[in-house]
Amino acid sequence: MIKKIGLSLLSAVLLALPWWWGLGGWSLFVAFVPLFVLGEDRSRWYWAWVAAAFTVWNVGTTWWVGIATPVATFGIPVGSLFFTLVPFMIFHWFRSRAPEPIGWAMFVTLWIAFEALFMNNEISFPWLTLGYGFAETPQAVQWYELTGSFGGSLWVLVGNVLFYQVWRRRRERPWRTAIVAGLWVAIPTVASLVRYATYEEDTTNPVRVAVVQPNIDPYNEKFGGLTPTQQRDLILDLAAGAPRDVDFILTPETAFDGDFWLNDLDRNPEIDTLRRFMTRFPRATLVAGATTLLRYDEGAAHRRWTRTDPLWGVSYDVYNSALGITGGDPHVQIYHKSKLVVGAELFPYPKVFSALKFLNIDLGGVSGSLGMQDRRTLIVNPEGIRSGVAICYESVYGEFFTEYVRRGAQAMFVITNDGWWGDTPGYRHHFNYARLRAVETRRAIARCANTGISGFISPRGEVIDSAGWDRRTLLAGEINASDELTPYVRGGDYIVRLSLLVLGLCLLYYVAWRFRKRSLMLDE
Repeated sequence: MIKKIGLSLLSAVLLALPWWWGLGGWSLFVAFVPLFVLGEDRSRWYWAWVAAAFTVWNVGTTWWVGIATPVATFGIPVGSLFFTLVPFMIFHWFRSRAPEPIGWAMFVTLWIAFEALFMNNEISFPWLTLGYGFAETPQAVQWYELTGSFGGSLWVLVGNVLFYQVWRRRRERPWRTAIVAGLWVAIPTVASLVRYATYEEDTTNPVRVAVVQPNIDPYNEKFGGLTPTQQRDLILDLAAGAPRDVDFILTPETAFDGDFWLNDLDRNPEIDTLRRFMTRFPRATLVAGATTLLRYDEGAAHRRWTRTDPLWGVSYDVYNSALGITGGDPHVQIYHKSKLVVGAELFPYPKVFSALKFLNIDLGGVSGSLGMQDRRTLIVNPEGIRSGVAICYESVYGEFFTEYVRRGAQAMFVITNDGWWGDTPGYRHHFNYARLRAVETRRAIARCANTGISGFISPRGEVIDSAGWDRRTLLAGEINASDELTPYVRGGDYIVRLSLLVLGLCLLYYVAWRFRKRSLMLDE
């Protein structure tokens, strides 16, 4: 019993270390080995020990989500447990019933398939994708420009299989296997370090960006302590310190709230105030985080997320938006956040979970499902510089992030409000995931947070400058625009598609193998 507890906890700790201390994902290469060892005796309670390891890993690294709502304290670990325990136990079943190479191939491909499923459904929280374990050490994974973060997951999973083979052969002079396992880790690492040292960023098109970090408490000031006008004035007072030749001024997610009805947005008085402010920056565009609304005419077709006011009978949509506002230009550029936070901005699968609507989390001043848009749109400044604006959670999704770049974004911005989680590891994880996005797309990123961490990230994932937690400040700097398209931007998550192909072939081989084996037994 003590051995089983020890092996289960050891796996949990090895899985959690990259998110606890930020020393890189190196412990992940052996994190599953204790569970492999534990599974050798074929105990019927094996699933419970695996579930315990994955639960400790999930709760121990994402506990901070519960600061905003106790529901997430239980909901996220339960969801995460499903997407980790199920593929591992399917592999465990095949491990003793299929040829050994098939079993290990299914471990790798099943895990990647379920990581992708967790990333691409409405109950999505891909925070602990294995490839994200290297978020604080992007110099070790510069090759994500080829594979994206799922390449990191593949790297880790195969590494676990190799190191487990070293363990199994520990009494048989396993030097050959140990060398293979060591080279599997070392070669990509060395190649990445060389790429990091030799990568030359295109500096011919500099972009001057000013980032406003207003440090407005989301609990005590955002929706009660300060009026929308006071918040607007605070933000504009900070923005007024930007250099006059700035190209973009960024404000955080949902920074402005002025009854922004999309039906007549160009004539909105709050928009007019922001437009007049921007006349002092003739070459700049303000990227303003705002809550916007779309009113429907009577009889018009509604969307899934459309609401109806019971008193006035008005139907409308609510959006978490980025507005591009330029002095002297009557047109407002708009992008609506489309990767929404489950439970806070998106009620998933309403036909299935309609009885649980009371669990909706109220973040950002609105609850229930927000509206989305099908395609990424860009915000362009008067100088013609094209920017993509990922709003908060959208920077966690690699392939989704690449769509801005495929549509022509030369620089990327992230606007967010991480203040809901307090001074916890959550906002640091979120900032570092943007570093991976920079490597994958080779786009410089300016990040604007309500409070920590705002900053500038180079295409190598290097932090150029940053403003930490609990600071009210304006951060001005320069990043470089680029038109480069990396293989990952062009191909997306092809690692997932290849994994699904291999998984399908493994299943077909297993069926054929079992049929042939049964036929031979009958012949005898």
